Amino acid sequence: MQRVANIIASSAPLMRYAPALDSIQEQIEAGRIEPALDELFEDLLARRAEDPKDWPAYASSCLSHPLRELLHQDPLTCRAFSKPRGYAGDAVMMDYIYGLGEAPQAVREATLLGRAILQYTGARPSALGVRYRRNLIAELIDREAARGARSVLAIAAGHLREADLSAAVQSGGLEEFVAFDQDEASLAVVARDYGNLGIRTVNGSVRQILSGKVTLPQSDFVYAAGLFDYLTGPVAAALARRMFDMTRPGGLMLIPNFLTGVRDTGYMEAFMDWRLIYRTGVDMHALAAELPRNQVADYQVFDDRNGAITYLLVKKKQ
Repeated sequence: MQRVANIIASSAPLMRYAPALDSIQEQIEAGRIEPALDELFEDLLARRAEDPKDWPAYASSCLSHPLRELLHQDPLTCRAFSKPRGYAGDAVMMDYIYGLGEAPQAVREATLLGRAILQYTGARPSALGVRYRRNLIAELIDREAARGARSVLAIAAGHLREADLSAAVQSGGLEEFVAFDQDEASLAVVARDYGNLGIRTVNGSVRQILSGKVTLPQSDFVYAAGLFDYLTGPVAAALARRMFDMTRPGGLMLIPNFLTGVRDTGYMEAFMDWRLIYRTGVDMHALAAELPRNQVADYQVFDDRNGAITYLLVKKKQ
């Protein structure tokens, strides 16, 4: 009897925080989409935090529930889960968040329910953070260009949609802009959409950067928009050092990373199969500590106001 009591006690947190998937499904089918999704996101987040050991198995089990068929009518959720390019968070998925590229067509082809869910997921902290990241990078490009910077290097450039927002890029105010990515399909979009602005594409991987098998130019502004979300600690530290080496004296290096505790984590992992390596401000300070101190003029660590992404911004000494 004591063994049974122990089992019941240990499973109590699971029972307490388990999303009532049947109820959520019923609410969505009845048209109460937003409150149902609010409940789902919060329940999944709580379950993940309360029971980290059992969370992976539970997240996988969510996919066998009929609720999945409803949620995957959302082009954003479905794109992340299906991984047509072999990984979640690809450049097309980012375009869905921006409303660019293939997004309008995906919206037209979606069901009414899918469009409603996309409107919801597109307003969550993670999506707001992605859009803020794009705006911030464009602002930094323009700010540095106004101060005399003439070269930019984007690592894991994706579709480089910040180029649309940068006055310096659009006006041809930069002498060199290199977009580096392992995904040739993404680079083909960059070449098509921004090649006329003088942006040069380079295909390669992080491993090639770290091994010295690919040569990239020193630049006044070096950044990696969404790459560090997928890098383990040692690889992240090694790449940060290499990016700093590629930053010209007096230049800037920017490293964003999804923030530990972002409120969409449970949904991202359970229904999108989008798994990231999250970091805190302390982790970003640790990345900064990996850089040669005698070459660092200053650095800042800050989070966006959505609680989604944290940033390391480093100024290199002249």
